[in-house]
Amino acid sequence: MIEIALGGFLGAMARYLFYLVAESRWRQPKIATLLVNIIGSFVIGAFVGSGNLSVFWLTGFLGAFTTFSTMSLDAVKDFEDGKWLDGISYLAANLVGGLGLFAAAYMIF
Repeated sequence: MIEIALGGFLGAMARYLFYLVAESRWRQPKIATLLVNIIGSFVIGAFVGSGNLSVFWLTGFLGAFTTFSTMSLDAVKDFEDGKWLDGISYLAANLVGGLGLFAAAYMIF
């Protein structure tokens, strides 16, 4: 449990720092969310593909680093604003990108 808690703390901090950098560079919080989700999916695929099922990394760090809930909130905001194509494209990029990079890393490692 301590491993998961420590990993989660560090993953959440890494995500926050990533957001600060991404926000200052692109001024688009949705890009930060997309990037943490697809990067996290790739890294999870690499861990699982290599047989490393560390709860510190998978459940703790990467569980906190990636964010399904923020992705959902971003998409709902687009839908509420009548930006249906933006919302659907954003969801597709997260899902297809995440699954594709997970699969690629899984096969590589």
